[in-house]
Amino acid sequence: MRVKYLILLFIGAVYLSSCGSSGSKFSVKGKINNMPQQSVYLEELGINDIVIVDSAKTGKDGEFELSGTAPEEGLYRVRFQMERYLLLSLDKGTVNVKADWNQLENYNVEGSGASASLRNFLSTVREHLRDFNTISIVMDSMRARGNDSLLTAAKKDLQDMNMGFTRFIEEYADTTHSLPNALFAVQMLNPQVEMDYLGVFIQSMNARFPKAKMAKEFADKYNKMATGMQQQPTASAGPAIGQPAPEISLPTPDGKTVSLSSLKGKYVLVDFWASWCGPCRKENPNVVAAFNKYKNKNFTVLGVSLDSDKDKWIGAIEKDGLTWAHISDLKGWESVAARTYNVNSIPANFLIDPQGNIIARDLREEALDAELAKALK
Repeated sequence: MRVKYLILLFIGAVYLSSCGSSGSKFSVKGKINNMPQQSVYLEELGINDIVIVDSAKTGKDGEFELSGTAPEEGLYRVRFQMERYLLLSLDKGTVNVKADWNQLENYNVEGSGASASLRNFLSTVREHLRDFNTISIVMDSMRARGNDSLLTAAKKDLQDMNMGFTRFIEEYADTTHSLPNALFAVQMLNPQVEMDYLGVFIQSMNARFPKAKMAKEFADKYNKMATGMQQQPTASAGPAIGQPAPEISLPTPDGKTVSLSSLKGKYVLVDFWASWCGPCRKENPNVVAAFNKYKNKNFTVLGVSLDSDKDKWIGAIEKDGLTWAHISDLKGWESVAARTYNVNSIPANFLIDPQGNIIARDLREEALDAELAKALK
């Protein structure tokens, strides 16, 4: 199972389950202290896009109210300026949200147990990501000092942390009473590694949410695609090592067009990723470390995003500190770059030499640093 299938399954299920029914009314009442007056938006996931459900102007005291209608519980976000968000699971009734603008992630939710559960889940996820980032920085320092014994121990710690993080996500998905929350959580897993678990999750989901249209549609699509993958011949691995790298020419966040060929003469890591991809975000600190270490040695990175939401793409670039060039056609898995390189799961990367040839691919952690050290010696 591939990352793109899970994302499309979830988005498609949300969209399909929202069609053809008047549903229950809900409202979101918020008060954000120290927030500048602005427009806020209530948005729901759609097919490859975010659908605006409602909008409002905030008062001087940071208060606002948004409303909508849902046939069953769904995943929503309240979007503020500066690409800041609050995630909520909504279906009916009134939900009250309180926070401080300077610590928006520490928001409080009343009136929705599912939204409160999601808030707590995200808080723990952020703690895990901070731990991952901390140990990645320590490992970079050990590499620079050539301390192999401590580096091996730190790598083991990182693997243990990753396993614990995976188990945490699976336990949450298995026990939450909210279907949107469960589907949101499993998107953070690497489906190529956790395929067996995902099959069990589908069976459990059908038993736990037997009347939910979203569950049935998600399971039906999963089963069809899993069967299709089993029957499908092994796909091409994409451009091979030693071959010229196919051209990529796509827009940057500010609308300019950047081509891979414009970087010829440098070593270039073509890095396929997306803001919604948990494994990509966990790998980003390693790419940042490599970029900072070798950027003055004829090396750069070209980020190719498989996002479909420009705001989330830009927000992830800024949050993760990705200071190299970024391009995307915002077509998700229909991206021409993904098709050209036959990228079926992310993160994925290709290392290109100054002559424009592929010399390595799918470099992670120590492998990325080792390959660059060898190429740039």
